[in-house]
Amino acid sequence: MPTRRETLALFTGAAVTLVAPLPAWAHHGFTGRYDDARPIYVEGIVRSASFRRPHPIIEMQVDADLTTPSDLPEGEEFADFVEVREADRGRIIDVEYPPVGLFFGLEGRIAPGDRIATIVFQNCRPPHQLRGQWIRLHDGEAVVRRGRMQTEEPGCSS
Repeated sequence: MPTRRETLALFTGAAVTLVAPLPAWAHHGFTGRYDDARPIYVEGIVRSASFRRPHPIIEMQVDADLTTPSDLPEGEEFADFVEVREADRGRIIDVEYPPVGLFFGLEGRIAPGDRIATIVFQNCRPPHQLRGQWIRLHDGEAVVRRGRMQTEEPGCSS
């Protein structure tokens, strides 16, 4: 008959074996691949805003009559190739922002009912999250994350 210590060791080993091989499906860390060749513009009304870790997340109702902007303050690097996707018009979407102080610092400055605009990169991998790069607040101030991240790539490969 095994001792209590041997039984515990056997149980612990079995539990680790059952849990360890499970794949990590989350997009956090460096597993996401965001298409920086096709920045997407969305504008609308904030439904909710969360600034809890791991990401600030804004849920917004996108304008049904959304058009490509003629002016992107502080976002000149996007101006020549930003697009509006037909599929986003009139939808409710979630936009995640990089977990950096720049975006966590917007807590208290974005509230339900505010009109905002944002430029996002879409994750090439399911479930194709949208990650914000640039945001124009309701007061007109633009906040932009500059520079490339290792999770960005020029286009999604099939």
